[in-house]
Amino acid sequence: MKELFRQIYYLFHRRRLDEELQDEMAFHREMAARSGRKNFGNPQLMRERAGEAWGWTWLDRLVQDLHYGARILRRSPGFTFMAVLVLAIGIGINVTAFSLFDMFALKPLPVRDADRIVRLERRSPNAYTSEMAYPSYEFYRDHAHTLSAAIAVFGIPPMQLDNDVQPTPVSFVTPNYFTELGTIPALGRMLDPSRDSSPSASPVVVITYFLWQHRFDSDPSIVGRVIHLDGKPATIVGVEPYDVATLGGQGPSIWIPVAQQPYFIAKSKVLEDWTNSSIRMWGKLAPGVTAAAAAQELRALTDAIRRDHPDAVWKDEFIFISPGGHLQVMQPEMYRVAVMIGVLTLLILIIACANLGGLVTARAVARQHEMGIRVAVGAGRWRIFRQLCTESLMLAVLGSIAAIVLAYIVLRITLAQLDAPKWISPTPDWRVLLFTVVATVVASVSFGFMPAIQIARQKQHKTIARQILVGIQIAGSSVLMIIASLMMRAALHALYTDPGFGYEQIVSVDPHLSRHGYSNSSSQAYLAEMESRLRATPGVLSVSLVKMPPLGHVTDRETTEINNRKVMIYPNWIAPEFFQTMGIPMQLGRTFHPGEKNVVIVSQSFAREQWPGQNPLGQTVGDDPDKSTVIGVAGDAHINALNDDDAVEQYWPMQPGDMPDMVIILRAAGSPGSLTPTIKSIAGNLDQSVFPEIRQLKALYLQNVNGIEKVAGIISLVGMVAIAISAVGIIGLVAFVVTQRTKEIAIRIALGARPGAVLSAVLHQFLWPVAIGIFAGITLAAFGSKLLRMVLFGIDNLDPLSYITAIALIGIMIALAMLLPAARALRLQLATILRYE
Repeated sequence: MKELFRQIYYLFHRRRLDEELQDEMAFHREMAARSGRKNFGNPQLMRERAGEAWGWTWLDRLVQDLHYGARILRRSPGFTFMAVLVLAIGIGINVTAFSLFDMFALKPLPVRDADRIVRLERRSPNAYTSEMAYPSYEFYRDHAHTLSAAIAVFGIPPMQLDNDVQPTPVSFVTPNYFTELGTIPALGRMLDPSRDSSPSASPVVVITYFLWQHRFDSDPSIVGRVIHLDGKPATIVGVEPYDVATLGGQGPSIWIPVAQQPYFIAKSKVLEDWTNSSIRMWGKLAPGVTAAAAAQELRALTDAIRRDHPDAVWKDEFIFISPGGHLQVMQPEMYRVAVMIGVLTLLILIIACANLGGLVTARAVARQHEMGIRVAVGAGRWRIFRQLCTESLMLAVLGSIAAIVLAYIVLRITLAQLDAPKWISPTPDWRVLLFTVVATVVASVSFGFMPAIQIARQKQHKTIARQILVGIQIAGSSVLMIIASLMMRAALHALYTDPGFGYEQIVSVDPHLSRHGYSNSSSQAYLAEMESRLRATPGVLSVSLVKMPPLGHVTDRETTEINNRKVMIYPNWIAPEFFQTMGIPMQLGRTFHPGEKNVVIVSQSFAREQWPGQNPLGQTVGDDPDKSTVIGVAGDAHINALNDDDAVEQYWPMQPGDMPDMVIILRAAGSPGSLTPTIKSIAGNLDQSVFPEIRQLKALYLQNVNGIEKVAGIISLVGMVAIAISAVGIIGLVAFVVTQRTKEIAIRIALGARPGAVLSAVLHQFLWPVAIGIFAGITLAAFGSKLLRMVLFGIDNLDPLSYITAIALIGIMIALAMLLPAARALRLQLATILRYE
């Protein structure tokens, strides 16, 4: 304890103690001179030893190292600027990627009790969905004691607002939605459980701030105004705040109490149907309750539903609970994508550190004289090593500050492009700052440790470290360029290759009859009349029915194991004219006959994988008593899994019980958009309360492809940045080697050696690092690209053209990076080279 107090005393009084020490040393030096002693010793060394006795000398030395490091960096502005730029890019890309992940998955929503909000989803060993039936929600709400509140959101197709041309997105929600989130309205009031929970209550809505501004010109008297949604009057009671946060990133323009759903959708029985999964559910854990305890109680409640309503629950179904108080509820496949992006951005940092490590090692040649003097005056290797590590840390800190600024600018632009919720801010929070600190330390150690050891041991001329750095840069660049090439090829393939069905002229018409309370027989009559009138419409070539509309992003899917590999199966229920309307060719067999049962048509890829080398016709699918015979093989057309080339389809004949959920699809002869008014007119004549959702497949297809293009563009940009950083690093390393061997080059030229032979001798040491780096990059890319299967439409993750293109580009980059500095040395005059030496 006394030692600690003594060191603390020195820390706060060290200046006075140093002055007293200098005075005392001056006295002893004077006394030694009077006594005839000339060698008093090294005063500086004696001061350092005295300081060590007081303690806290590490702080003095740190300050000295920082001052000296700052002076050294100021002397080399070109090197400092390049180093900070490389680190700003390498760390900045990682900070940007982590900031986006933090915004969407880690940062809690600015709502009340965000840490207690959970998302509830249906799961089973072979299926899952994010939606459940409203009666199930009510059962969980009324019987789950581990939940203090339950919230339901019911998304529906856009509705017609007054006489607007474009429909307006709406959502039905339970009235406690905003009260549980603690939302304060900008005008009026939000939905209120005490007023808006009864079906007999007056129809009311809450509109968004954006709709109030742009549709109603920020009318301050908007509260109390009556609007019409699909012809039904409702009163605006409030305007949500400008920066409102919603669950799951919900973005409707109008919020309606779920109890009013039968009013707006005539004859709807959705609120009573146990088998209609159409709502998303959130819950709020009771104080002190864990998610595991809630999941256990909900599993028991699910078993209770199964006993009373067996058709409403899957086999082995359970409720999966995940954190819900974030902008995005992360699914397992989303985490895989996040990991992939994290690995790619980390590669950029590794390449940047390898680059900078090579530049630091090359720069050590210019500091040989400095290091020699420091060793000569008594500096130990540890002191030199510590000084060099301090300089590396200073560079990393400067690079990180620049990286945060760069990430902030990029995030502002990105959020503006994505039209992100207004409450999301690009300002870094504590998680981002902590990540930046960790990246700074890792970067400083990565690029500074090995060069510092070499310089401190006076072994800068060793080539092994330089070869390792070159290999790392080449491997990382190869991975990024191969993946970028795969993504670009996938985007081009999606744009210019037939996906297997004729999406350009297809229109889907979804009347949502089940939501309007149509029975099987009334649905069949409605659809038959609609089909008949559409077939008689000029410009309509073909009409059919399908249960899962093309590119509808449906959640019905199954997993099966084929040849020890899990494959996703997308089942669909169709009418006999489906393949003709969609333009999907029949490869074998035939299509369905009306009313046919216990038969199935499979896709070509499914038949090839399931029965290799066999005739699939006559084979059976499923287990007793639901076994069905394969009567046809259709061409591969991933209409519900456009971005999953491993997925397969199974087509089943539609049955009378499917009619309320069937969707009409039609093929147009000309522009499909020109048929929209006619379709609306036919629907209005059949039932004025039904407003079908009309979508053009071309727009949906381009929307899917646009997502692939964006990801491809981002990864391609990252790949080009990696190549640029690697090029700078390789040029620096080769220039360093040329500088070291300038005298050798001069002698070889003087003896008549050809320039090609000189270049070969100089660059020979980089041959194996480059070859090993490219081989390692190809191997890592082949392994990592398996994660890209979900976004590589139409191509394989081992696509030869993508690999060849990427490797060729990397080879050109390496050749230019090596030849430029070497060729510059060959252009020097012999006398100049010798004078330089």
